[in-house]
Parts: sequence; structure tokens; C-alpha cells
Amino acid sequence: MATTAVRNPRITLNIIPRDQRVGTEAHRALIVGQRTSAGSAVAGPVFDLPRTAAEINALFGARSHAALLARRFRKANPYTSCDVRLLEDAGGAVKATAIIAYAGAATEARTVTYRIVSGNDHAYVVDAVVGDTPATLLGKLLTLVSADPNAPFTGTYAANALTLTAANGGKVSNNWPLSVDTEIPGLDLTLTGWTGGATDPTLTTVFDFAENIRYQTVIWPSAYPQANLKAFLDPRKNLDNDIKDGRGFVFSHSALATLKTESIALNSSEIVIVSNETPTDAKWKGCYFPEAGDLIATTFAAERALRFEDGKSINHIVANNEYSEQFGGMDKCALPYFNTPILFCGQPLRGAGFSQPEQLELESVGVSILGRNERNTSVIAGVMVTTWQTDVAGNDDDTWKYLEWRDTHGTIREYFVANFRKEFSQHRMTTGVGVPGYAFVDEPTMRAFGLSLYDDLAAIGITVKGQAARAKFEAAQSIVLKPDKRRVEYNADVPMVSQFGEMIGSIKFNFATA
Repeated sequence: MATTAVRNPRITLNIIPRDQRVGTEAHRALIVGQRTSAGSAVAGPVFDLPRTAAEINALFGARSHAALLARRFRKANPYTSCDVRLLEDAGGAVKATAIIAYAGAATEARTVTYRIVSGNDHAYVVDAVVGDTPATLLGKLLTLVSADPNAPFTGTYAANALTLTAANGGKVSNNWPLSVDTEIPGLDLTLTGWTGGATDPTLTTVFDFAENIRYQTVIWPSAYPQANLKAFLDPRKNLDNDIKDGRGFVFSHSALATLKTESIALNSSEIVIVSNETPTDAKWKGCYFPEAGDLIATTFAAERALRFEDGKSINHIVANNEYSEQFGGMDKCALPYFNTPILFCGQPLRGAGFSQPEQLELESVGVSILGRNERNTSVIAGVMVTTWQTDVAGNDDDTWKYLEWRDTHGTIREYFVANFRKEFSQHRMTTGVGVPGYAFVDEPTMRAFGLSLYDDLAAIGITVKGQAARAKFEAAQSIVLKPDKRRVEYNADVPMVSQFGEMIGSIKFNFATA
């Protein structure tokens, strides 16, 4: 038998965890996209998107719509956890096509860039020489296209025309961008934009797997009905004893009047429609951007998700120099999204796009415009709004108009819920006074803790800092303890920060010298 030492005085001190706050839940994104038979993953959810293009290609098929979006997400954001809801092409789906056709023969040498689907990833530079016929020139282009293993399309040549065919069936490829930057003297160009894709996958059960999974970001293809996304996200905004809210991002190719109708019909605080006007030009067909609309929505969504990654550098996607704004964290919910550069996106067609009055009109009904910056050096986000317009009674309501407001509301709520749950995980309740040394909930304890959470958020620029705002919050806390129901009824009116988005006024001039 082991001998126990004699130890006096007898002292026992348990080690217990330190008191600390918990942050918001780790961000998780979801991409919805179509596979090809070249991928090993079957239709259904694919969890934990890999970080490398090679692994993504092996899973989904290198030319697939899903791989196209997944590679872009990982290029913009290698950190955020991301899942993919993989879809099979519908039976009888029709693949979209586009056509590049020429007539004549080149009389001068030119270097031509063809941008197909993505100017960043699928741009093909061809040297045309004097005497080149359509067969010669398009043969050079077909060689480049065929050598691109990630192109979400294939090409075939016949009768002076190169026909491009999407790898996936359905409408996901309609309105892809197709542009040629240079005319070739002697060769007459005819472009036919991406069209003809038909019959999308069935979407009625697309989100069934996610009943118990929270996605703060959902990337939804532009071709799919937005109502399916709304049906998934809207009921998640307010749940009993749970937080599962998140925002969905979708690009729309619709004309102005239809865009307005789409957004007003959605009236969702959880959905962001991004867009700009589709140009009409002989050398530019399809999307306003030299990137497919789904790629644009994916890029912005990936950048937003990156802003919530604690401690990760976001210097390349913020437009200010404050030291606390250069790294991600939950505090970025309140930082404006406008002026965020859209990574990996070249310049749209010069002179195209919605006018300023049209942009304001669309913003007012919940459509977010992305476009070129003032110097035409990059593509940036405009004012980012949700499609929320009216309350359930049909009254105009701007509570969740701006994406920053909705993200800030959500972050405040989540921070309060998570920390109230942690702090009071196993406590007695009393309408009297708690006993020191025992775990008690009483009214002063709850009030003080709520105020401390407000102060935490004020210190990182989410709630309003200052004695007046603090006092207003403290006075507005309503706390009622009901021991017979084992319930605390807590209500708070939280002053939160907003964004500097506009300045108006006048500047008067005179000729006085003193």
C-alpha cells in the first residue's frame, strides 16, 4: 500500500476556468453549384472545401460550375470554412453555347485577347498575322481553349465559327461574359453571347441537409429562383434558443425594371442582390463584368466572410489606414462595405453600366450595385443593401436596409446570447439578493452583466461609446425575473454605430480679404 504523506494544514484549491467572454460563432459559407461526371464527389453536401485548386477539381470536375465558384472562393478567401451543396445536371438539361465567328482575311497584324467567362482565369491571347483566315485564327484560339483544363466550356470549329459549349447543362451558363478587345482589319467579327442553356436541377430539397448547420454566407447561382433562397434563410432570422441567421448573395442579370420587381418581391433582410447593367456591344456580350455574375457574387461573399476571420489580414480589401481595421474580426460587421475592391476582376466595358440616378433608384429598392471606380482602375462595391423594404404589415421599414446594419444587428444579438448563456450556465434565481459565493441570478447581476456586454462592443466600435449612450442603454434595460417559470424576461434597446455614407451642405464664396 502506498504511503500518504502527512500534510497540514489541509488545503484544497480547485483550478477553475478564468472568466472570459466568448465571441461570435466561427463563420461558415455555403456554395451551391453543379458538378460534372469528371468529379469524384456525388450530388449532395460536400463538407470542408479544400484549399487547393487540384483538390477542388478532383472533387467536382475541373470544368464544372461548382469548381469554377469554389476555386474563386478559395482564391479570395483561403481561411473561412466552406461547404458545397453539389447538384447533378437535370435529365434532359440543355447546355448553353456561344459563338465567335469571322469572315474575310486579316490585312494587318494584331494581338487579340478573348475573354471567355472569366477575364482573370480564361483570357486567351492570339497573334493574328496578315493573311489569317477564320480557320487559321480560330484554330489558334481553339488550341488555347483546349489546353485550358479548368475552362468551364469546350470548343469546336466549323464553317468559319468557333462554337463554345458549357460543361454543365441548364441556365447557369446563360449570360456569361464573352468579349474581344481588338478588331482585326480584313476580318469581320460576329459574336453570339452565351445563351440557350435550359432545364436546371430540381431545387426543392437543396437545403434539407442544412437543418442543423449555420451558414453565415450562402452563394446562390444567378440562374436559380431566388424564392428558394428566401425560403431557406428568412425563417432562420429569429429562432427559439438558437442562432442560425446568415446572408445570401446572388447576382442578377435582369434589366432595371425586372431588377426592381425581383427585389421588391423578395423583401428579405437576409438576401443581397448584386448587379449592374448588361451591355450591348458588338465586341462584348453577356455580363457587365469580364467575370461571370456568379463569380462576382462569390468573390464579394468570400471577401465579406474574410472580414469576420479573427486576426486575418484584410488590408487588401479595406480602404482606410486605421490600424485596427487591417485585420478581421467580429467588429468588422459595422465597417462599410462600399469601396471594397472586387478582387480578380478586370474593367467592365467603358461607358457601360447603370447611370447614377439608376443606381440610386435600384439602391432604394434593395439592389446593390458593383462597378468601376472613379479612375477606372478597379471594380468596387457600391452601397450594399438587403432586399428588405417593408414590415409584415406593408409599412416602409429601413431597420435592415443596409448590409452593415443587418450584420451589426446580428453580431450584437449573437454576442449577448452567447455570453449570457456562458455566464449563467448553471445558476440559481432569486427575486431577492444573491448570496455571495453561490451562483445566483438576481436583477442587479443581470443588469450589470448586460451593461458590461454593451461596453465590450462599444470598445470595438459596434455599439455607441460615451457616457450618454451608455446611460441610455442602462436605463432602457428591462429585466423581469419570474421564478415560477424559471425565466428571466430581458429586453434591451441598444445604441449601435452606423456608417458615414453621405455628406450634404453648401460652400459659399466671397471676395473679402479680411
